[in-house]
Amino acid sequence: MMFFPTLAISLWMGGRNYLALLKSILVVAPLYLFWDFLATYRDSWVFNPSYVLGVYVYNLPVEEVLFFVVTPFATIMIYDFLRGRPDRRVKWGSWMGVVVGVLSILSSPLFMAHSYTFVDLLYLGMGLILTWVMDKGMLESLNFWKFMGLSYVPFMVFDFFLTALPVVEYGSGSILGVRVITIPVEDFMYSFSMLTLYTLFYRHFLGIQNTVR
Repeated sequence: MMFFPTLAISLWMGGRNYLALLKSILVVAPLYLFWDFLATYRDSWVFNPSYVLGVYVYNLPVEEVLFFVVTPFATIMIYDFLRGRPDRRVKWGSWMGVVVGVLSILSSPLFMAHSYTFVDLLYLGMGLILTWVMDKGMLESLNFWKFMGLSYVPFMVFDFFLTALPVVEYGSGSILGVRVITIPVEDFMYSFSMLTLYTLFYRHFLGIQNTVR
């Protein structure tokens, strides 16, 4: 539903590199689809049949599969807008990224009883460390951190409805049970790791890795 308005804005804005974006999606989406298939199979979360079309790709509603295309297409547009603005290097970004990444991986075994929390921490940690290795400039870009902050505006709106109706229901014990309004804290980590990886590979295919821009 959000794709066509976003497409219209994207075309009006101009200057987007759709090929680099597509390549980023082709690299990152399978990582999260694999997790999604496995989590649904193990009942870490389920989709309320009252709110989906009923068309499935194996055990995932087609809407969930399209989520991994529509979300980066729409959200990376915020990053594209900021890329055209003056940027500033923030040296704390790279060391904070690697410290949080290492701590996320090291702490993940403590949460093995909560499947979503456990895998969330692994993906977050691996995503941040991979970014530190491939593109420190991204972590040291103030515009990147502005983008991540702004990305939580649409996230809060859409995830509120997904979890309030609910469209997505979490299995017993799969999450810690700590929520912001109706949104599990795990969803915040999920969004951060996913958008970090989409942005990392988008920059890679744009050829601007290790630059602050």
